[in-house]
Amino acid sequence: MKIGVQPDVRQSPKEAFEFIADSGFDHIEILMDHPFYSLESLNYNELIELIWSYDVELLIHAPATSMNFLSISKSWRKASYEEMRKVIYLADKCCAEVTTFHLGWNPVIINNGNFYFNYEIFDRHNEKILKEELKPFLKQCPVLLALENTISFKGGIERSLDDIISETNLALTLDVGHYNIQKCDFFIENFKRVVNIHLHDNDGKRDEHLALGRGNVDLSIFPLESFDHYFTIETREINSIIETRDYLIHYLNDFHDRERTRVRRTSDRFDDISKSSRFNS
Repeated sequence: MKIGVQPDVRQSPKEAFEFIADSGFDHIEILMDHPFYSLESLNYNELIELIWSYDVELLIHAPATSMNFLSISKSWRKASYEEMRKVIYLADKCCAEVTTFHLGWNPVIINNGNFYFNYEIFDRHNEKILKEELKPFLKQCPVLLALENTISFKGGIERSLDDIISETNLALTLDVGHYNIQKCDFFIENFKRVVNIHLHDNDGKRDEHLALGRGNVDLSIFPLESFDHYFTIETREINSIIETRDYLIHYLNDFHDRERTRVRRTSDRFDDISKSSRFNS
C-alpha cells in the first residue's frame, strides 16, 4: 500500500514535488487538466528530472476536459484518442505506474425548463463505440490505464466494460467521493482490478473534494484493509491533504484493532501501516 496525492492546485511542479517528498508521501498524481501539467506545459524530460530528484513515483490523471470517448461526434472521439496517445507516450517515457482516465459523458438537453435525456439511444451508442473503439485501443496500449468511476456505469456501458475487462488489462481507479454521489456496483464487483483509490469527501450531493471526515463518505463500503496498491488523496489543498492522510491512517489502524490484526502503533504513523512508506513518527 502506498499513499500519495494530487498536489495543491496553487503549487508549481517543483513546489509540489518538494511538498510530497518532505511530507513523506510515496507518489504524486499529476492532473493534466491543470495548466501546470498540461501536455503543452510540461515535457517528459522535466518530469523525469523531478521524479529522480525527489525520489517519488509518478501517477498520471489524463485530461478529462479535452477527452470524450462517448461523444456522438466521431471527430471528437478521434481527437480524444489522439490526445490519449500523447498522454500514453508521456506515461511510457516517464515510467508512470498508473494512468487514470474518464470515459466522458452524454449530453442532457434543456427543453422548456426541463432536462431531456434519451437513455435508449445513448445506451446503444455507448455500448457500440466502446466495444468497437475502446477495446482495440486498450489491447495495444503499452502502459497501465485505469478507468475512473465518474458517470453511471449501467446498461450498455456496463455490458461493454464487462466484455472489455475480460479481454484486456484495463485497470480501475475507484473514486470514493464520486461513489458517494453515484453508487457503482461495477467497481465493487471488480475490486480486484482497482489499482488506485481517490480519497476525498462530500455531502453525497455535490462533488466537493473535502478532507475525509468532513462529509458522509463511508469507507467501510470498500475492502480497504486488503488493498495493497495506491491511495491518492484528491483534495488538492495542503491542509486538507494532511488531514485526509491522518484520517486514513487512523481508520486503517482502527480496523486492524477491531480485527486484532494490528501490528502498528498510531504514533508510528506510516512506518508500520505501510512498509513502503517514508513517514517518521
